[in-house]
Amino acid sequence: MSKILEIIMFKRLEQHLESNNILTTEQFAFRKGIHIENAVFSLTNNIITSLNQRQQVGGIFCDLPKAFDCVNHTILLNKLHYYGIRGQCYRWFKSYLANRKQRVCISPHILEQQKSSSWETLVNGVPQGSILRPLLSIIYLNDLPYGLHQLAKPVIYADDTSVLLMAKNDEQLKNKINCTLDYMTALFSANGLVLNMKKTNIMKCASSYPQNEAFQIMYQKEIITGTNNTKNFRTRT
Repeated sequence: MSKILEIIMFKRLEQHLESNNILTTEQFAFRKGIHIENAVFSLTNNIITSLNQRQQVGGIFCDLPKAFDCVNHTILLNKLHYYGIRGQCYRWFKSYLANRKQRVCISPHILEQQKSSSWETLVNGVPQGSILRPLLSIIYLNDLPYGLHQLAKPVIYADDTSVLLMAKNDEQLKNKINCTLDYMTALFSANGLVLNMKKTNIMKCASSYPQNEAFQIMYQKEIITGTNNTKNFRTRT
């Protein structure tokens, strides 16, 4: 019965989000009639259009480790309330997330006998295996693009966040990248997420393979060397 109720709530929530145009157009995952191909087209089209206009184009391809498992319940509930989930429906989601517990067990195949930690109440994470998990997760990241529109063009597929920046020259591009990284780092931190700079890729896009020295920026007193290729938009099921 719980699975049936989750499906009903999923359909009600999805209908509410779509009919009121709540989800940002930059989010391409877990939405009706929108697929990963749309995200790839949006990304490549923005790059090609800007290059044709003789602009410098840079990309930030973010790495958010365990983003779905870091969703803070209190922040998520506040966002649901902000997006119009009120009354009995809000109380249902509050009950749905509350008092979930987990523990860690070590298999007896590793130790002589099974060992288990104590049960702890979860304050983060969307329930695994739930049909609501992906929808609640994209709601959690829904406000990311709004502060970026003055600086960049984001393309988001679930938690895979790509940000394109356009500028007239290299110096301006580097300044925009720094400002964008500052904004995203602060926003992710406020939401209990971490931008992993070691796996976050920065790339300067060009119509041909660059022959000059690697693109570099100085961010928080560290030199970050750009890459010539990256992987993004991992498929989700």
